[in-house]
Amino acid sequence: GLGRLGGGELDYQIDLPILAIFDTQGVGESAHRGAHEYAERVIKILHRLLTVDDQPQTPLYRLHFAGLPESQSPTSIHSVDDALLGLDSYGRTWHRQEMLKARSVAGDRELGQTALEALQSWIFRRYLYRADETGIKALRRRILRRGVAADPHGSGDVMNSRGGLLDLESVVQFLQLLVGGDQPKVRRTATLEAIAGLEQAGVLTVPERTLLEENYLWLRQVQHRIQVLASPTQSTLPTDELVLAQLAFSLGEPAGGDPFVARVRSRLEYVWEGVSRLLEASFTEESPPPVVDLLLDPDSASDTAQVLSAYGFARPAAAAANLAALAQERVPFLSTRRCRHFLTLIVERLLQAIGSTPDPDATLDNLLRVSDSLGGKGVLWELFRLHPPSLLLYVRVCAASPYLSEVLTTHPGMIDDLVDSLQHDRLPTRSELERHFLELSRGAADPSRALYDLKHASHLRIGVRDILGQDSIDATHRALSDVAEFCLAQVAERELARLGEKHGTPTIGPGPFEGQTCQVAILGLGKLGGREPNYHSNLEIAVLYESEGTTQPAPRTRQQRTTNSHFFTQLVQRILKELTQLTPQGRLYAVDVALRPIGVGGAMALPLADFANHFLAGAAPLWQWQVLCKARPVFGEAPFRQAIENVRHELLTTRPWNETDAAEIYRQRLESQRGASELNLKRGRGGTLDIECLVQALQLRHAAASPRVLVASTQDALRELAAAGHLAHDDAQYLAESYRLLRRIESGLRLLNTPARHDLPADPLELAKLALLLGQPSADTLRDRSIMTLSENRRRMERILGIDLQPPE
Repeated sequence: GLGRLGGGELDYQIDLPILAIFDTQGVGESAHRGAHEYAERVIKILHRLLTVDDQPQTPLYRLHFAGLPESQSPTSIHSVDDALLGLDSYGRTWHRQEMLKARSVAGDRELGQTALEALQSWIFRRYLYRADETGIKALRRRILRRGVAADPHGSGDVMNSRGGLLDLESVVQFLQLLVGGDQPKVRRTATLEAIAGLEQAGVLTVPERTLLEENYLWLRQVQHRIQVLASPTQSTLPTDELVLAQLAFSLGEPAGGDPFVARVRSRLEYVWEGVSRLLEASFTEESPPPVVDLLLDPDSASDTAQVLSAYGFARPAAAAANLAALAQERVPFLSTRRCRHFLTLIVERLLQAIGSTPDPDATLDNLLRVSDSLGGKGVLWELFRLHPPSLLLYVRVCAASPYLSEVLTTHPGMIDDLVDSLQHDRLPTRSELERHFLELSRGAADPSRALYDLKHASHLRIGVRDILGQDSIDATHRALSDVAEFCLAQVAERELARLGEKHGTPTIGPGPFEGQTCQVAILGLGKLGGREPNYHSNLEIAVLYESEGTTQPAPRTRQQRTTNSHFFTQLVQRILKELTQLTPQGRLYAVDVALRPIGVGGAMALPLADFANHFLAGAAPLWQWQVLCKARPVFGEAPFRQAIENVRHELLTTRPWNETDAAEIYRQRLESQRGASELNLKRGRGGTLDIECLVQALQLRHAAASPRVLVASTQDALRELAAAGHLAHDDAQYLAESYRLLRRIESGLRLLNTPARHDLPADPLELAKLALLLGQPSADTLRDRSIMTLSENRRRMERILGIDLQPPE
């Protein structure tokens, strides 16, 4: 029995609040289900017998079944284990308040008493941890707020008016919860007994005890008389003068309706002054923001719509539900009470940060989704309390980076990686990648799974720093390149070893080095070659090996001899399969085997000599020479990689510059521009391809005179061209900053996961999210700056190349 039924203080009302439980100790799962069904039938029969009468309008009693906290189960009865676990894990302060009066009233009294004894340590905290103190304070504010909001001169409601029975009983229960852990004397179900226990424990003075006892008895007498004379459900003073006079007479009060009503109202106000003094004296606290009580005490908090609309939410009801979910741990062994406490400490700053995003409702939806996938939300809230910048970053990720949000939600257990990325003060280095991969792959049956985890954890760390603007876009690109090269190298080494087990070791054919191991290397081209890839960039590669020959099987093995051409072609095919295949973890990288001398149908792996002859013979079109400008060995033994670099330099420095080359490069650039929108930051007019094509043209023109300009990175090439006097310093500086700006915006588009990954969004909301992600003042500022940059890029490209052509109609 709960409430006044549990306290042995029932009046003439017929409402009976109960918590029904049954025991399943020592039975199996199937027996548990049977016991539950049996207990449910018993409760339904009990409910029917008590609530059905000859007169359906006047049942014997109305049963109100208490549910368990956070439970969506419609059942009316719960197993003892479920009840104890549910209350202890998810019960809030008002649930503890509700259970203060709990008493075993029917059925197996011993079972009921055993359950209540098990709950004593939950109801009465021996030590008030911060989360418990937060709940107690919320209960105190709830009582004060209700009293202030109540009309002191209303209908004379002895139950619900300010200073009525509800306030008096609530204050007594508040004091019981506050000191009950240390003072067993106050752990009593009846209100009068609890008041006496509070005085004996030194919590109340004798005058305070007298005030509470006398007024409690008097108000209960008034309530009983109203129920007898008017209605069992009524607690307000009757308006009928005759009934009012009878009420006054039954209480021994002087006759006369108005004086009696005035005395009741005066008594209620006197009670309120007394109980509010007790509350004020319990402890001092600053009034928290209304949203705190929306979390701690949603049923009695201020108007939800008004509170949450102030933070910019267009759907306050949905926002309130999301907040409640953020305060609850989904992992059973984690403390929801602790989680809710730490959330209350940061909730105002959290909502202010969310409110500053372009779409607060969508940001909160995404923040809940990401937080639920991480698990351990209390750890996050505590981190945000201790490290406020991490809170702002987390909101930014959830508001404007679906890519990183997806990484977090599709790879459960990344909370450690997120926390690490918030606290690391640098980008991941190659040695850290190797160390991290060894940790991830240690004991793993499939090492390739570790590569996916490594890539996602690294992209998360890089993206976090990218959003915070802690690194230049050049450094961000280099870090992304390191991750891609590491993954590529791991796959290549593994597949090379597997092919060696099948065919033996590839060796060099007839010649001075016959029989020696044939080395292989992978050239990074394009963005990979220039160490400039983005989060979703394709990996453009070419695979070169030393020379033709055959594999040498190991002695006494069944290895099958094959040609080097076949061996390394299989290697490329296997690398492509491993990197591009779709798995439950996604795809590692999209890969393009570019720079095949005879086109798409050409060999996927080439001897170095054949590769060089293709260029020396004059068969290579101009665009392949441009690709060669951004080529860089990214895998292979150091001597062979250096040999390839030497060949690349020799090819580029010996190629003569033709006067028609500039016009051809410009024509090809205009061809690549076809179909692109005006605000395509890569292929559009003045996009990054303008700068890259210009740099490659200058490299080809001046390679013979200044070989040092043949660096693969666009930014490094601009510096070298300026240092060698082949590009004005003003132009070099402008183009470098312009390239950084456009690549930074592209990076933001990748993090935003927009469908068009190079186009500035046309949707104002998406553009606003991008501006937030990039730290720009507004969407209009970002758009205007992009347009001016694109226009100036094309103007400078045409001037430097000496082009005076108009695009074809």
